[in-house]
Amino acid sequence: MTIDDGLADLDAAGVGGAPAWSLATLPARMAEVAAAGALAGVLMILLWLRLRPDLSSAVVGSFFWIKAAYPAVIAACALVAATLFARGARGGGRALAAAGALAGAMLIAAGVDAWTMGAPALRTLYWPNAAVCVGNVLIIAAPMLALIATGLRDVDLERQALTGLACGLFCGGVAAVVDGLHCWQTTYAFVGPWFTLAMLLSGGVGAGLSALLGAHRRRLAEAD
Repeated sequence: MTIDDGLADLDAAGVGGAPAWSLATLPARMAEVAAAGALAGVLMILLWLRLRPDLSSAVVGSFFWIKAAYPAVIAACALVAATLFARGARGGGRALAAAGALAGAMLIAAGVDAWTMGAPALRTLYWPNAAVCVGNVLIIAAPMLALIATGLRDVDLERQALTGLACGLFCGGVAAVVDGLHCWQTTYAFVGPWFTLAMLLSGGVGAGLSALLGAHRRRLAEAD
């Protein structure tokens, strides 16, 4: 076998000149971004936002894990949806519908929880705590959104905006899981609406970025 034959075999196996970001590698790349983004988010909390003061006691309670599981499942559904939308395969809508059903259940639980609260307790769920929560999740999600947008800028996506929406929801879900190390709120009435809103906003940013990148690629193609 010659050197040229060996290089040809590597190329056929997807080694060497194969792009890091492609439709085939999208799930793996998104998982890597999630790992890096989660690490960056933990560092943000340790160095800037600070850990919640009751963390050692919170981790032994069930709600801490419910609060983490909710956005984690949303992120998992969004990962499946992004992969399917990007490839033009069926099932992406069903994956987002599953995430929507979970969000709906969480919002129902939030409404029931809020119904049992008095006015003073309800006021603590809103300004400024809500804005701080949403802002923190978006800040943690921002590096992941940037990495995924950069990685996908040269990938031909079958459904551009929907892929971006799912990628944004994925980043928001991962960010919300990490934010649980900082956010001290322990009620469905808080976590339900504000974590959901933060993830939706992250999804909107992802859809917008993806649409802009798609339009830019089309302009470049027309110019050529």
